[in-house]
Amino acid sequence: MGDFHAYYSGRKVAPILTIMIGGNHESSNYLQELYYGGWVAPNIWYMGAAGVINVCKNIGTGENFHKIATLRIAGLSGIYNSHHYSLGRFEMPPYNKGSLRSVYHIRHVDVQRLKALGSTESINHQKPDASTNVNRTIDIMVSHDWPRGIAHHGNTSQLLQRKPFFREEVESNTLGNPASEILLHELRPRYWFAAHLHVKFEATVKHGNAEKNSTDENVGSTATPTLASGPSNSTTEFHGLESNEGVCPNSSNMETLTEQMTRFLSLDKCLPKRRHIQVLHIEGSSIDQVEKSASTHDKQTTPWLQYDSYWLSVLRRTHNWSQQSQSKINIAEQEFVHNPVNSDEIEEIISRFQRALEKTNFSNAISMANPMAIPQNFAV
Repeated sequence: MGDFHAYYSGRKVAPILTIMIGGNHESSNYLQELYYGGWVAPNIWYMGAAGVINVCKNIGTGENFHKIATLRIAGLSGIYNSHHYSLGRFEMPPYNKGSLRSVYHIRHVDVQRLKALGSTESINHQKPDASTNVNRTIDIMVSHDWPRGIAHHGNTSQLLQRKPFFREEVESNTLGNPASEILLHELRPRYWFAAHLHVKFEATVKHGNAEKNSTDENVGSTATPTLASGPSNSTTEFHGLESNEGVCPNSSNMETLTEQMTRFLSLDKCLPKRRHIQVLHIEGSSIDQVEKSASTHDKQTTPWLQYDSYWLSVLRRTHNWSQQSQSKINIAEQEFVHNPVNSDEIEEIISRFQRALEKTNFSNAISMANPMAIPQNFAV
């Protein structure tokens, strides 16, 4: 807390590649300048109000190819407030007492854009491909506040022992963000990381085979699950899979089974003797082979970031949703259900980046080999 200015000015530099979202205690005037995300400081990538990026790493080489592992990460900044959820992004500096707070409230527009990622599986049945982002799952979802209802998927009794004042909200199913609850069940990410409530809590959500396609009508619903108790459901030492059909996991059904589960982790405040840090090793869900003749990935020994072409296609199609109005923004909620992003839209995005790259003087080896790679172009 209180040291963002040092990183923003370049006086301090993050020692490793860092990805961040906004919460409710940020320098909102600076973050608002990067609504769609970007380098907010050297080596620190801000996800924007909502965003999706890929973290790529060279994990080996063959005689004629490189093996590139990709981790797909989605983020949603801010916290939920029903009064501002449907409005445009009307806030601008200098903020008054009201806009100082509403500026970090999430918006329906951003949730609907993220929700569009849940339609990727319907556009094509080809093999997942990191370059097109077709049919690929979200490996990690990051938000500040918890998805509503997540408390019922872990050790609820232990949570209430640590935070007894949560009981009323837990029992009425109002603890957490109802919009994030929809994203949880629509996107079904492998992991979901959050914070905000200043307590470490782990949970495992088993999605089953229920149909997706939740609407924002569910945001107002507060149906209450039964409180859970007993041993904590670990999200970081998960050793097995459960099949709803009684079928043992094998190479043909393993992906289907893992897609049915989300492992949730929230950590405490960064204070002494608090559970505020945890190290996890997460493998990317996509491993691709890139021809050596078409790349220079052998020169890249550290991970790099890559734009998500599917996400950029969503942003391009919904550009008119971004409005600075203090009125309700009317959007077509079923836009991507009935007409998901197609491969032509994705190829157009990649082509635009390729043409733009040819007009620039970037010497970054990865960018020259892959137009979707994000250059380290932060300038103080």
